[in-house]
Amino acid sequence: MKLAVLMLLAALVVGGLLILLALQLRYRVTQRHLKVTLFGLCLRRVRLSDIEHVSKRQANRAERWYNTLRPAHRVLVVRRRHGWFKDFVITPKNRYVFKTELERALAGLQTADGTGKPELEHGSATNPLA
Repeated sequence: MKLAVLMLLAALVVGGLLILLALQLRYRVTQRHLKVTLFGLCLRRVRLSDIEHVSKRQANRAERWYNTLRPAHRVLVVRRRHGWFKDFVITPKNRYVFKTELERALAGLQTADGTGKPELEHGSATNPLA
């Protein structure tokens, strides 16, 4: 009896700690990546060049990085070009502000090379400047 109560209490404590850790997840957009961080440590990152589009539509099969207990009106789906799970779901506090920031970073990445495709390395056969 005592062992069962202790195991149940331990399970509740571990579950509570996992929820508290999940509430500390943060999202950042850098020049090249969308990063998911926990206490400043990068847990997951997605290259901006791999992002196809961003929407608020729910995805069934997705990699989910929630930082809230009620994600209903905070869901932002990042559709990737490559990977097993093409949809990457995050829940920023202000999803429209974050979506705009992410789209600006994507537009900046596309205008940096002019085409939206990765830049060619110097000396490659198809690079006219080589």
